Amino acid sequence: MRPGQTFVIALAMLSVVSCNDSSKQAQPERHPFLDGFEVDTAVWTPAQGITRFGSNEGTLGIPASGGDHYAEVQNQVDGYQTGYGDAGHSFYGGKGTEYLGDFYQAIDVYIDATWDPPAVPSVPAFWIDMTPHHADPANYGAEHNFQLTATGSQVDVTVDGQASPIASITSSGWTNFLMTFEKGAAADDPVVTRMLVRNAQHDILGQAAVAATSPGGPFQSQDLLGNGYVWITVWQNGFGGDVLGIDNLESGLLPY
Repeated sequence: MRPGQTFVIALAMLSVVSCNDSSKQAQPERHPFLDGFEVDTAVWTPAQGITRFGSNEGTLGIPASGGDHYAEVQNQVDGYQTGYGDAGHSFYGGKGTEYLGDFYQAIDVYIDATWDPPAVPSVPAFWIDMTPHHADPANYGAEHNFQLTATGSQVDVTVDGQASPIASITSSGWTNFLMTFEKGAAADDPVVTRMLVRNAQHDILGQAAVAATSPGGPFQSQDLLGNGYVWITVWQNGFGGDVLGIDNLESGLLPY
């Protein structure tokens, strides 16, 4: 049975994988990773662009998504290109250079549904970009992105520049952005990514399935290794006061 047939069950089980249950964390074959900034911000690069805060502290003054701490990342103005900044990235504790099974990557981001639109309202305010590890640096075809557009009353989420949103966030709070990376039945099938937007209770607000393509050639199932990075980028200068709240960087094998 292929992943798509058991996907709803797998999603329900992800909440079990991500908890602080030592019996789950001890399973070496699952290799879960979860960092909620409870100790430090060492998992994020660059170090000068992130600050750890306790719940209801910091510039944003918001409660942590999980545990007692969260982090705020700063937009490095023009860090991506003129007019657009970059807030850094994480490799979820290290690059996954070996395929251990189909897997997911996720991050919690605090979304303010009433954010003022950015300077260019018709362009997304920022991207949440993820990719698996790619041994060939020219073949990053399994890289995908959530693109967030603020209207003043809601935040619309599109994927990979598609025209129609997969979700519209109308209530402020923590939102979970998750991508899976799954092999096809044949070695030369493209890697398939399921992109999910979930609320704080992990109810699905929207989802899409996209196949891997690349300027370096198709990203085939036989090329899939382990986890890559999450990157917050293409951030319009000045949007949201150039600060975002993030929490719960998570990666692990899909539980099916």
